[in-house]
Formats: sequence, structure tokens, C-alpha cells
Amino acid sequence: MLELQINTISQFANYFDELSLQHTTPKYRREVTQRLRSFQDFIGEQPVTPYQAKRFLAYLRDQDRKPTTDLAYYHAIKLFLEFLGSPFKLKLPKPRHLPTYHSTAQVNSMLEVAANRSDNWARLSERDCLIILMLALSGARESELLNLRCCDCDLAQGYIRIRSGKGDKDRAIPLSLILAKPVSDYIRKQELSPMDPLFSIKARQLYNVVKKYALAVGIPDLSPHTLRHFFATSLVERGAQLRAVQELLGHSNINTTAIYLDVVPQHLKNVVSLLDGSLSISKSESVSKSLSLSLSISSKNTKSRNKKRGGTRCGSSSKRVKPLMPPSTLAQCRVLPNTGPVSEASFASARDAPIASQESRSDGDTRRDLSLRARLFNGSSGRK
Repeated sequence: MLELQINTISQFANYFDELSLQHTTPKYRREVTQRLRSFQDFIGEQPVTPYQAKRFLAYLRDQDRKPTTDLAYYHAIKLFLEFLGSPFKLKLPKPRHLPTYHSTAQVNSMLEVAANRSDNWARLSERDCLIILMLALSGARESELLNLRCCDCDLAQGYIRIRSGKGDKDRAIPLSLILAKPVSDYIRKQELSPMDPLFSIKARQLYNVVKKYALAVGIPDLSPHTLRHFFATSLVERGAQLRAVQELLGHSNINTTAIYLDVVPQHLKNVVSLLDGSLSISKSESVSKSLSLSLSISSKNTKSRNKKRGGTRCGSSSKRVKPLMPPSTLAQCRVLPNTGPVSEASFASARDAPIASQESRSDGDTRRDLSLRARLFNGSSGRK
């Protein structure tokens, strides 16, 4: 048992060493390490096998976690098992959620609040405005913006250069005219050297800056990464080519960029516009009068048919009960001692016999009922 435990610990340790040598971001390594630590705590002293991985993923599913969280754990464990020489493959549902759409007016309201600060931290308003502008007009990721140095802002050429972005890739993003002057003014006022970072803050501070102004203007679902979505959807909305948006965002697969076509489906809007004018609602007075007349005639005809049938159809507001034969008469008609089968005439006359209510049944009614029975009896036996 001790040997199994030592072997399991060494397997995890070897993979963590291998992970530290890969060209990945520190954030990615921290997340993968945390997920594998959870897997290690779950299996305990058991050996690392695909069966144990399935048990762990089933356990996560029972915890009512988000499907994206289960998928992230699966990918981390899959790479770990492949490192150990055990192929592991499962078909997990991959959720597809569209990014939240935010308008230009919403981002402008955040900039207005940041620019008009008058509290003790008003001196940071210029920095905060520039952070919002950089995220919204460059599409840079949070980590890419925090790693940006002043020398990476080529103001003469009008570019910012992203060094070692996601996937250890470099790319250049053109600076818009709205963004070039604020960046130049900020570097000059802060007296930053070329090797200084443009923003000397941590990732949590960056998140809090954006979130604070978003909540101030009533946008609870906006974050730094949401401003990256704003950048992409704004370009697609204005007719930018999808391949160009892919290069600006640094996506390795264009299918990842194509999701913004569904956020702002201009191509579908043009198709649906082909139906414009095919249907219309007429408000002509003559049409309204003829429609009212036809509805009135139809209603009268329906009432007339229901009246002839002796009642209304099922579901109507009024109900009529079809007259039934009295139970005593029915018994006499169907079965009579020593008379044989009931004739059609006697059965018809009994069926149409009137009903005497319990309250109005008097001696006269009783005598009439007795005479009716005698008549039915004589008729059924063939006597005259």
C-alpha cells in the first residue's frame, strides 16, 4: 500500500515539473495544478487510472457545477493521463453561450463617471479611463494589458505590440485615433521610462477598477474580459471581416471568432429583410365593417344550430340536459313478465314519455303513470 501511495505522489510530482517547463502562462499552470490537486485528494492512495478519472468526473457532475468547469477538469486530467501513457477520452457536452452584448452608450457612461471623479482618488481618474479605453479599443486580454510596457506602445507607427500572449504568441494591434493621444499623454504625465509597465497594478486591481465603474452605471455583468467582447462585437457590427477580427483578437481558430457573428447577426438580418412588406395589417374602415358583419352572422348561425340540436356544444357556458325516460317506465319497457320482446313502437313511446319531477308528483300524475304502464303492457303483448 505504501508503494502505491509513493508511486501516485511521484506521478503527480513528475507531471508538475513537466508543466513548469511548458510554454504556458502562470495563470494556466496554477489552474491546472489546482485541478490535479483536487483529483489527487479524491483518489487518495489509489493508483492513477482512467477508471478513477471517470469516478472523479462523475463526482464533480453530482456537485452541480457548471458544464464549463467539468470540461476544464476533464482536459487537465486527460493531459495528465496521456503523460502517464494512458489514453483517456470522454464525450462531454460542450456548452455554447454567446457573449453578452454591451452598447457604446454603456461604455461611454463608464468613461464619464471615471472622468468626473471628485473624491480622494480623483487623481486616478486618468489611469482608470485609459484602462477602460485600452480594453475596449484594443481587444487585449487582461494579462496582455498588464504585461504591456511603454516601449511596446509604438506611438509613431500607431501600434501596440503584444509580447508572449496566449499560446506564447506575439501580435500587433493598431491604435485607434481615439486611443493614441490618451496613451501618449499618460506616459508623459507619469514620466514613465520605456521599460516601465504601462499600468503597475495586479490582476485583481484591474478587475476591481472596471467592475467598480460598471456597477456605478448599473451594468452588473461587465468585466475586463467583457470589454474584449465589446471590441469584437463592435467591429463585426460595423462590417469588419471575420479574418481580420481573428488576427486582432489573437485567436488560433476562426471558429472561436465566429461566435461574434451570432451576437450581432447582421448577415441574418439582411436575409430576414427579404420578407419586409410581404404581410401587413389593414386598418381600412370598410374592411373592419365587413369583418364585424361576417363575425355577427357566423355567431347567429352557430346559435341557431345549437338551438335546433336541443342544446349547446361541449364547452359552452349554458348546459341543457337531454330528456330521459323515467327509470320505472324504462324497466317496464325492457323487461315485462310473460310478454316476450318489447316492440319498437312501445319502446319509442316509453322513451319519449315525459318526466314527472319529485316535487310535482301528485295522485293525478300517479294515475296517469299507471295508465301509461297498462297501455304499454297491452301493446307489448299484442292485445287490442
